[in-house]
Amino acid sequence: MSKFIESLKEVLNEKTLQISLIGAILFFLLSQPGTYEFVRKNVKSVSSMVGFDVSLEGNNLIILHAIVFAVLLTLSTNYILEPLFYDNNGILK
Repeated sequence: MSKFIESLKEVLNEKTLQISLIGAILFFLLSQPGTYEFVRKNVKSVSSMVGFDVSLEGNNLIILHAIVFAVLLTLSTNYILEPLFYDNNGILK
């Protein structure tokens, strides 16, 4: 195997591990019952301040957490993979 391929495999393995760890940490934080209760209370409080009565329960709360997880994982993945796509001047390779 060429040196380039081996180097690429090594970098991708490292990045895959980093993404997996970030995903696990995000999942751990967002799946805590305390986090669900915090979000539920704050959504209800903020929505009542603007004149709406939004009460997230059950699957609706899970969907919100899934969306937040997806957004945070996407942002962190972009940050982790950025060195592979951009040079030192911020120009796409």
